[in-house]
Amino acid sequence: MLRISMPIGNDLLEIHRYGWKGIDEVRWNGEVMSRKKRFFTSKHTFAVADEYGEVADFFVRVGAGLNGTSYGIKRNGKVLLGTWRDQLTHVKREKMPEPPGLDLNSSPRRQREAPPMSADDWQESELV
Repeated sequence: MLRISMPIGNDLLEIHRYGWKGIDEVRWNGEVMSRKKRFFTSKHTFAVADEYGEVADFFVRVGAGLNGTSYGIKRNGKVLLGTWRDQLTHVKREKMPEPPGLDLNSSPRRQREAPPMSADDWQESELV
């Protein structure tokens, strides 16, 4: 049995794979939400309510192939754990999210230092 778990907020999502039986099981806080037989891939969908009463739709994809087991988890259409099937990068530069003032593709801006003060601008309080 292969098992992975992923904490989501105060909750726990678990994926159990029973290899020889060919069954995949998805659990939410220990409760079985979906159980399916698989050949190469199984897809699970379920909805849960959080502590605030908001309903979240989950989509879990478990795949097995020559490269091993792959997992994909989406909550309300947003990727939490992605595979090569999910588009995780932005194709167009203008759609990429950027924090203000952070651009990793260009060199940092250099700021000029303020020129030193001349002796005429000094005050007596600064000389003490």
